Amino acid sequence: MAAQTMQPSQVVIVYRQAPNGYARNVGAYRVSDSAPHDPVDWYLFLDDDAVFGHPECIERLYLATCQPGVAIAGAARVLPADASPFEHAVAQQVARIVNPVVPIDTRTNPDPPHYSCSITTTCCLVSRRVFEAVGGFDPTLTRGVDTEFFVRVRQLHRADAPVHLVQAGNAWVTHHAPLTMAALWHKHYAYGMGHAQEVRRDPRRARAGNNFRSRLQAAVWLLLRTFLVPIHCFIPFSFSDPRWRFAWSPLKAYASYASALGYIDGWYRHGH
Repeated sequence: MAAQTMQPSQVVIVYRQAPNGYARNVGAYRVSDSAPHDPVDWYLFLDDDAVFGHPECIERLYLATCQPGVAIAGAARVLPADASPFEHAVAQQVARIVNPVVPIDTRTNPDPPHYSCSITTTCCLVSRRVFEAVGGFDPTLTRGVDTEFFVRVRQLHRADAPVHLVQAGNAWVTHHAPLTMAALWHKHYAYGMGHAQEVRRDPRRARAGNNFRSRLQAAVWLLLRTFLVPIHCFIPFSFSDPRWRFAWSPLKAYASYASALGYIDGWYRHGH
């Protein structure tokens, strides 16, 4: 942080708070409470395991938000120099582990039908006005906090008052991928649980028939996902990158199956 060409006016460290959305809200509100007569215009969110990759990272995020209608600017995520071969394999096969650096500011609005977005709250600059307009992050979601928040922000968009999300050009942070098979499973199982919570709140977010109306339907869907695991090792598919192609991607199949099991768990755990 000290090497950045643009420094934040305040730094708030939030620890021992969960889930992620609640922790980020706590940080934002602590900033607000500490400067009631000199309010900040932007919140910079940075995960504790992310490291700025360039001394102009914050400045480039800020310059991206100077464009008309830009409410959120995020940085790319790349693997650190000491990343293991396993991390590189995970990043190559599994979507959203890394995001390539872009040379210029690039819009990345999470619009239907796929709601895909190339930035995350691993490192992003958010308009305080917009943050407060949508009520901050959902403090109850176990995972998927970024996407759910970005979708609500984007829903503020009007022709006379545009709201855009951009990936800032030449801005990145380094961030480790899951280090083990167990860590990869845990991460994507939790993603599945979080997605189930999202679909419970907004059925339009359901994918491939996973808005279950009975336990039998859920069981059939899970059997189908189990049957598809070996196929997905050779023909990977991701809703964030919806295209079929041949590729050897066993880690992608493994992570996708973990998400499916987590989704079933989350669907019934949070459905009562």
